[in-house]
Amino acid sequence: MKETIKAIIFDMDNTLIDRRKAFLRLCDYLIETYGTDYPYEVTKEELIEYMIEIDADGYGGLQNVIPKLSKIWKLPHSVEEFIEERNKIFGQLTVLYPETLEVLETLKKKYKIGMITNGYSSVQREKINTVNIGHYFEDIIVSGEEEFEKPDSRIFLKACKNLGVNAEEAVYVGDYYPNDIIGALGANLKPIWITEDPDEHPEYQGIRVNRLREILNYL
Repeated sequence: MKETIKAIIFDMDNTLIDRRKAFLRLCDYLIETYGTDYPYEVTKEELIEYMIEIDADGYGGLQNVIPKLSKIWKLPHSVEEFIEERNKIFGQLTVLYPETLEVLETLKKKYKIGMITNGYSSVQREKINTVNIGHYFEDIIVSGEEEFEKPDSRIFLKACKNLGVNAEEAVYVGDYYPNDIIGALGANLKPIWITEDPDEHPEYQGIRVNRLREILNYL
């Protein structure tokens, strides 16, 4: 693979940054800010578990949080108010994986580096700024600034065009199979899938790794 690759393009959430840890920080913020005046009906641990379940690793839909959460905790927010407050603070809670900087430093010496991330423009850009990784990338695409998002092949092809490479010369690294792996395959990029489950999607015959640092074994 190494001989034919000119660019490495990354997903961000749960690939370069620990979104799950950031979400726990968000849970703590909400509980500390509103828990006294608006008590919840379960233990703190049970509340956090339920919030994780509702969030579904970012794919639960922000508009669904308040209606579902109100079953056990009635926050003083409308759906719109919750989304606005969440978006104001979530980027500031961003946490890098321990190996992220090492991987980016290593790969930038050999390849062009890009990023494609789905999400609100302001939130995703603030995540990048909070952990100070923007300078590693020659191109960053945030779906909130585009007319399409992953897994649409057009967003992958735009990233390749911006980096000046053909799709076949690019690797895409991501954790979410429906968006990252299916999307990359559909655009003819070579995917590397970060997954903790070696048996998930057995139809996928490409490279899969358990954690980010392991991609260096293939690049």
